[in-house]
Amino acid sequence: MISLIRMNLKLLLRNKGFLFFLLVIPAISAVILGLKTNTTAFSDTESGNVVLELGDPSDRAVYLGNTSACIIKVYDASESDLSEYVLNEMAESGMFSICRCDVSGLTEEEVEEIAKRDAYDDRAGMLLYFKEGFDEAVLDGAWEQGIQLYVVSEDERQELFVSELAGLFGRIRQVQSLAGDDISVILDTLAGIRQNMPEKSVVNLAGREELVLTQQQTNQRSRIGYAFAIITLGFLFCGVYVAHSVIEEQNNRVFTRIMLTKIKGRDYFISKFVVALVICVLQTMVLAVYLSLIQKLDMGINIVSFCLVIFLLGLIFSALSLLVGVLLGDAMSANYAVFSIWSISALLAGLYFPLNDTTQFLKALSYLMPQKWFMDASELLLTGDKSGYSVLLCVTAAYLIMIISVGGVGLKIKRYE
Repeated sequence: MISLIRMNLKLLLRNKGFLFFLLVIPAISAVILGLKTNTTAFSDTESGNVVLELGDPSDRAVYLGNTSACIIKVYDASESDLSEYVLNEMAESGMFSICRCDVSGLTEEEVEEIAKRDAYDDRAGMLLYFKEGFDEAVLDGAWEQGIQLYVVSEDERQELFVSELAGLFGRIRQVQSLAGDDISVILDTLAGIRQNMPEKSVVNLAGREELVLTQQQTNQRSRIGYAFAIITLGFLFCGVYVAHSVIEEQNNRVFTRIMLTKIKGRDYFISKFVVALVICVLQTMVLAVYLSLIQKLDMGINIVSFCLVIFLLGLIFSALSLLVGVLLGDAMSANYAVFSIWSISALLAGLYFPLNDTTQFLKALSYLMPQKWFMDASELLLTGDKSGYSVLLCVTAAYLIMIISVGGVGLKIKRYE
């Protein structure tokens, strides 16, 4: 069996395609982990307390806004300090996600056409239009004439938004009666009042069996998810190369000659699994070397622990791709199958974007994907919870037992056929 393992490793190390997945894919994963980026998909509550700028009125607010809040798309034609103050005040309440676009130079009819289109194409809770004469309307006490509200959803928070907006204009009117009609004086007075008010802070509270990550940990989690998506592709296709060797040996009658040497079929397939195991070790070592070369690496998890996570995840996918290739018995079909498994599982596991706002069915389905469990374990490690290691070991053992059991039944059925 040792001779079979040595022979297969020599053949694989001579294959250029295998070397690509062994050396290049871990490098891409390391580059992703080394990036200093901020994610908007996994954001804390503070990120929703600012006015978000849309580049163009045709941009959709739902792609930028915080979906847990009521999204308000604003068409700002006044672009004044007063409109800026109003939007910041509404955003800082934490209940609304304000997304603003510049419509200066457009007529009210053109803005209305844009609003009609957004009512169908966007998923904002409400559309708000600041007209060009907004400041004058507010100073005259007729702020309703300076804005236009479009109700485009059944979100009950719309009434709360209108109420908050009316209260804000009422406070502006009170300050105006004392400070006069100078906008800058009114805004300075309002700023002074705010400074004398108690400071507000937002605190995230975790529910039962729920983790709350800081913004830094959220960014780290996001990069780990992208790295998982890339590195699992390498593990899957490296496992397929091992499966290709099995397919070729069966097609060329090499498997028959090996069986004539009195090696049991069980030992033969164990040798292939050991080859896949050695490949997982090699890929993990290559990734560790790349990570050690990155200056000021910020993963939130030490390299040794992260490499353990990668090794266990790779072991599952290598065994899975080996099983798929052997059962299908065709190299091209195996390639299509493992690529489909990679793309669908990464999507359903939430590696690219969170599944917090999806249906309960998709959330339950995501727990069938190995990456989902490994992401949850990574969150535990990011927060310093050592129970993440036991989760990793249990999940790896469970998936390997399932893969080996299904593989054993499938191989027996195929042998009878």
